[in-house]
This record gives sequence, C-alpha cells and structure tokens, in this order.
Amino acid sequence: MSTFVDVGFSDYDFPVTAKSLPPDLNPKARSDFIKNQTAVLTKSLNLEKREGGQHCFFEKDEYLPLQGEGILGVGGFGQVDKVLSLISFKKYARKRVLRTTAFGGRNAPAQRAFIKEIEILKRLKHWHIVEFVGSYTDHKYIAVLMEPIADMDLATYLQHTDKAKHRELRTFFGCLSRALEFLHQQSIRHKDIKPRNILYEAGRGVLLTDFGLALDFTEASRSTTMGMVDGMTPKYCAPEVAAEEPRSTSSDIYSLGIVFLEMIVVLKDQPIEYLQTYFETHGSNNRLVRKNDEALESLLTEFENTAVTSDNRVLKWIKQMLQQNQKLRPTAASLSEGCTLPDENGIRHFIGICCSSPDDSFSEASDDYQDDGFDPL
Repeated sequence: MSTFVDVGFSDYDFPVTAKSLPPDLNPKARSDFIKNQTAVLTKSLNLEKREGGQHCFFEKDEYLPLQGEGILGVGGFGQVDKVLSLISFKKYARKRVLRTTAFGGRNAPAQRAFIKEIEILKRLKHWHIVEFVGSYTDHKYIAVLMEPIADMDLATYLQHTDKAKHRELRTFFGCLSRALEFLHQQSIRHKDIKPRNILYEAGRGVLLTDFGLALDFTEASRSTTMGMVDGMTPKYCAPEVAAEEPRSTSSDIYSLGIVFLEMIVVLKDQPIEYLQTYFETHGSNNRLVRKNDEALESLLTEFENTAVTSDNRVLKWIKQMLQQNQKLRPTAASLSEGCTLPDENGIRHFIGICCSSPDDSFSEASDDYQDDGFDPL
C-alpha cells in the first residue's frame, strides 16, 4: 500500500493494466491487484450524483451511458464536448484528458493537473460557477461532466452584443465579482480569468469555468505563492505574475480588471478591437495593459465623457483593479459590495437580481488585503 501512496495513486488511476502499475510491484501483487480491482469499480448510476457521488470506472468493453453530440472546445491537454446521458437524458458538457498509459508516462503532469481541477470543482457550488455533475475513468480518458452547456463564452458575447444587451451586460460586473468573492472565500485562486474562461447562458448570465490552473490554498496560511508560474495568459495576467514575483488573490483581481475594461469598451459603444488599437497607438504603444499605464489613464479619461455617463463608476473600479502595486487593488469582497450600491434613483445597474440579496454576501473572504480603501462611487 505504501508504494501506491508514495507515487500519488488515487481513484482516478483506475482501471489499471499491468503496464500502468508502479514498476517495483512484485508479479503476484501486480496480478492480484488487476484481478481484484473490480471490487472498487463504481458503475453508471453513480455518474450523475454530483458532489455526493463517487468517481466511476468503466473498463474497456463496458457500456458507457453517454452519447457524444459534438465538440464544444479544444485545449492544450484536453477536449470539451456536449454529451447526452442515456440514464437521465440530460445534456452536459464533458471535459476529457488522455490517461497516462504507462506508469510515469509523458501525459502524467496533465493528468495530475486535471485531477486537481476535478477536486476543486467538486467543492464549488455557486450560481455563477460551472457545476460539477460527475467524473469517470475509462481505458482511455479521465473525464468530468459539468453543467450548464453555455450558449457562448464572454469573448463571443462581447463581439456580438449591441445596445439592446447593455442592460444585461452591466449586471455582469457584480455577478462576476460575487463569483470571485465566493472563490476566494473557498480558498481558491482561479489564476486564469479571461473572457474565454467565462461562459454565458441566457437566463443565467455569466459563469466562471476552467479551473485547470487554479490553486487551492486551504492548507496554507495565505494565498501568496512564489517561484515559477505554471501557466498564464499574457494579455490578462497581472504584472507580478508575468514577472514571476509573489502573487496572491489580488492577481485574480487584476485579471478581472482587464475583463471589466473590455466590457466597458463595449458599453462605451466601441467594438472590442478598439482596445488593442488604442493601446498600440497611445503611450508606450504596447498593447499589453500592464506595460502601458499612460494609455490606460488616457483611455479611462476619454471614456468619462462618452456614451452613458452613469457607467463611469466602473471606470473608477477598473483604475483601482489595475494598479501595478497589488496591495492597492480592492478585494473581491469590497468590489462586490461596490457593485450592489444603487444609483440616486435606487436602481442597482451593476448586479443581477440573482446576486443582490445580502444573503449572497461573502464578506469573510480569504483575501490578503482586507482594508483596501476601495472607493466604489
């Protein structure tokens, strides 16, 4: 047993073959393990029991009660497709990665990262975060089932939205802030917030997804990490992430600030491409926001006098979220609170009714900087 513990063997490694077992097992132990593994293989009825269910195992010739209905997206290590459950007849998004076929094989790091992603997703229950349905392993893949199947991601939404959608778009500021507040309260850093990792479903709004780079700091004293970065999206990452300096939940705030900047560009009646063009022709001419403070400052000033001026409250939030010094950025909790404040007519423009209740507040969030001096008005 110690051999399996030492190499990090878990439920996700079933079902096994002789090739995929640790090499130092003696032949009898290897044979017995393969023969008796069926005792722990959970079958189809457990597949959709959500956080109360167990990881399921399907052997090579065993019936898998899922019918593929088309690819939704492809990433560096895996694929997301739409599937129909032949048990409940519900439709889910399924994310799969190839299993490591040999012990310590080249796909092992991707497999470990995916297992971590599944474990994080199982802990998260929030209206604006994709929901874990179940997970399984077969002879070829490790997979997780999630819902909902979104209509599009936020990047696509921003490309195609028009003025008729602006009222809905305004609510995304508060709903995303609430989702991030909840995430940090659960001691999770997302680490890759960007429009492609935010889904949109009509009637539900926006949902954070893709926790492949996320960090669970439950066992740590704080969220700050140091050393090499295990992945980033340059356009949306915070300065301290790009520089591989100490980073924390505040780095998520910076990434969300870039997303907010793209949202306000659309609310100010400009196409999303306007942002890159503006940065390439102003300040240092660098299209990366973190490397062009002068362009950011001039753009926010320019927007103060355009389109709907009641949206200018968001410009102040963005300026504070995109501070180079991470200690000066607001926490997700204070940002959420700012989004709930009504205007002079008592209307809350920047948050959906789904997140307006005081019961949805997570004021005890585990951010590093609670007294942030955030000015929401």
